[in-house]
Amino acid sequence: MNLDELVKKISEEAGLEEGEIRERIERKQKELGGLVTLEGAAHIVANEVGVNLFERVSSTPALKIENVIPGMSSVDLVAKVVRIFPAREFEKKDGSKGRVCSLILGDETGTIRAVFWDKDVALIEEGKIREDDALRIKDGYAKESINGEAEIHIGNRTRVVPNPKGIEDIVLQEDRKKKISELSDGMSSVDVLCRVMRIYEVREFEREDKTKGKVVNLVVGDETGKARLVLWGEDVGLVEKGQIKVGDVIKVRKGYVKFRLNEPEINVGKYGKVILNPGEWEIKEIPEFSAEIQRKELKDLKEGERAEVRGALVEIYDSVTTFDRKNGKGAVINAVIDDGTASMRAAFYDKMAELLTGMPLEKLLNENVSDALLQRRSEMLGKEVIATVSVKHSDFSGKNELVIQDIVLDPDPKEEVRSLLKEAKLLEG
Repeated sequence: MNLDELVKKISEEAGLEEGEIRERIERKQKELGGLVTLEGAAHIVANEVGVNLFERVSSTPALKIENVIPGMSSVDLVAKVVRIFPAREFEKKDGSKGRVCSLILGDETGTIRAVFWDKDVALIEEGKIREDDALRIKDGYAKESINGEAEIHIGNRTRVVPNPKGIEDIVLQEDRKKKISELSDGMSSVDVLCRVMRIYEVREFEREDKTKGKVVNLVVGDETGKARLVLWGEDVGLVEKGQIKVGDVIKVRKGYVKFRLNEPEINVGKYGKVILNPGEWEIKEIPEFSAEIQRKELKDLKEGERAEVRGALVEIYDSVTTFDRKNGKGAVINAVIDDGTASMRAAFYDKMAELLTGMPLEKLLNENVSDALLQRRSEMLGKEVIATVSVKHSDFSGKNELVIQDIVLDPDPKEEVRSLLKEAKLLEG
């Protein structure tokens, strides 16, 4: 290529004006005492601005952000700079000082963090990369962040081109952030900001390959409603170590949603993440809200209503009914709750059946548990419980029945007193 062709290619790939490229080439030739030709100086300038003159770069990289996974050694994409964080200094293992700066990139498939090190930080500090710019990254590499997500690192061979020519405006992905009331069955890659309302006991289970796993269920809420949050594997440790507590605000990233008994269940899978103590600006997004459900006597409940009830378990049936769902089998155990004003049949499905029986769902579905149920029945009959219920009419019995959505099998008397005092103050007001 002659000088004009070299200047044009450097200009196109680096996103710089041709006049600036020519000035840099002439300056470089003078710096070297005229020992190289202008074409030779052009090759040096091209290397300095991250342009490989011997490689043709496609105008539209195939890789999208959603397809970047930890371990990739050659990441090539174009995205928009959504946010730039302040640079910071750190001490390296050899005692020398280093600099690092990160930014958030976005495209129509999602967002990702990009990390710049040492000399490349200058691109940001000198204003060559700004928020809302398009940014091309060629030969970056992907690592797993401390949050378990993919992030792109800018290495020695990485080329970074701000506002590359030929790239149209980049449309960002529709906001993944959802309120609980906006969740629907089958949603994936959703972000939910919520408050922890209840934490159940951690449960161990056996996988098909005979290895052991752990799972824990939480009840979370925002000002629009409640949902069940399911944590698996390493995320369970956040509960076991006390890092997640009732009342905490947490952010679920890239969760997926299932509906069980018309209630949302948010699962944090392999590519999801629970973020503790999100930024203050995010915590302020979830106002103090009343997640309490009005307590009622059984005699006052009406079809379609949702309420909290307090009563005693006066019957637990000694059989498990299993049934098929689209995504697998389910189980239900029936019982009777009496609060002194009425007795009502109550259905305990899946996780509620686990709580009532003290046995994992897999065992209820696949084993003969009659003897264990009889033993549990003798332990539980007469026990006082507090339950969140929905009321449905049964065509079979012709009566209203309860579907248990949440239950406390051993209520704290002190908490009950506090609840009654609070209720009394509200009545006085």
